[in-house]
Amino acid sequence: MANIPLNFSATVVDGLSTEASTLAYAEYADTTTLADVITDLNSWVADVDACIDGAIKANHIRITPAVLGTHKSPTGATFVASRVEQTAVLNFANGTTSRKYGQALPSVRSDLLTAGKIDLTDAAISALITLLTSGAFTNAAQQALTALVDAIIAFRKRRKQLSRTSFEI
Repeated sequence: MANIPLNFSATVVDGLSTEASTLAYAEYADTTTLADVITDLNSWVADVDACIDGAIKANHIRITPAVLGTHKSPTGATFVASRVEQTAVLNFANGTTSRKYGQALPSVRSDLLTAGKIDLTDAAISALITLLTSGAFTNAAQQALTALVDAIIAFRKRRKQLSRTSFEI
């Protein structure tokens, strides 16, 4: 049994519509149910609310499990050559609206790009598309993703972060 760190946050708004957040850290056994965590969040929010004049506008749970050791490590030639600005965007439809949801893949593998397009027949891309349309994944409005509509290659600038990490004297 492992413990998983998480945090609760609440956004508080005052009479002038100014917002601030408060945060609490916690740790739960990996056997704890989501319902139990939500119950604890609601108790914490109620206790915070009893201590403040402002109104709680929103609350969140952030779970931060450890990254599994089965993923690639930040070493090797492909890692050194990778660039997060090279982004694949997979656009999905939902059964409710005509708006697309774009799943960004920063630092998309260069070998997945063929003739300026994403190779949607690749096993890794196909597996991700199948997972995202399996019923559990949604857009921001909690509308289930139903099918891949299109895919594009985008270059999303990260200049400020890049200049901080690549600066030399």
